[in-house]
Amino acid sequence: MLPLTVKIIEDKRSKDAPFVAYTPELDVASCGPTEGKAKENLHEAVEILLEEINKKGDLTSFLEESGFQKINKS
Repeated sequence: MLPLTVKIIEDKRSKDAPFVAYTPELDVASCGPTEGKAKENLHEAVEILLEEINKKGDLTSFLEESGFQKINKS
């Protein structure tokens, strides 16, 4: 599990999906009709992103470029 910051923004101009969930570490955002749904959609978007990058074999590089460090647990 990655430690990610989740920022919630409410855009009152949007009637269908006024809540935006954003994680700056990966620069990924999603939206929803409620704060909870926006977070759920963000989680799904992050999973899809990481799965696709992993399929390409670039996950370690991507995470390092995003500021994450591998910690060896002994």
